[in-house]
Amino acid sequence: MLWLFSQMFLLCLVSFAIGSLVTWLSVRSRLQPERPKARLALPAPRLAAEQVVIAEQPVAPKAAKQEPLPVKGNSKTMVYHTPDSPYYRRMKGDMAFGTEAEAQSAGYRRWTTKGRVKV
Repeated sequence: MLWLFSQMFLLCLVSFAIGSLVTWLSVRSRLQPERPKARLALPAPRLAAEQVVIAEQPVAPKAAKQEPLPVKGNSKTMVYHTPDSPYYRRMKGDMAFGTEAEAQSAGYRRWTTKGRVKV
C-alpha cells in the first residue's frame, strides 16, 4: 500500500513540476521589460515677432424683426411641418416653403399626431 501511495505522490509531483515549467515559460515572455516609447518632437517656440495677430471684425447688430421660420416639407411622405409642430426642430426637411399655402399648393399635407382628431 505504501508503494502505491509513493508512486501516486511521485506522479503528482512530476505533473506539478511540468505544469509550473510550462506556465513559467509562457509568462516569461510577458515579463520582458518594455522598450521605451519614442518621444514626439515638439515644435520650437515662436519668437515674439513671429506671433500671429488676429484682427477683430465688428459684429453687425441683430435685426429687430426676425423673419418667420419657414415651413419644412418631407418629399417622401409629402407632409409639411410648421414651427408649432413637435417634430419641427428634429426633422430635416428637404423642402422649404414660406407659408402653409405654398406647401398645400405643392401637394403637401399638414402634419398630424396620432392622438389628433381629424375634423
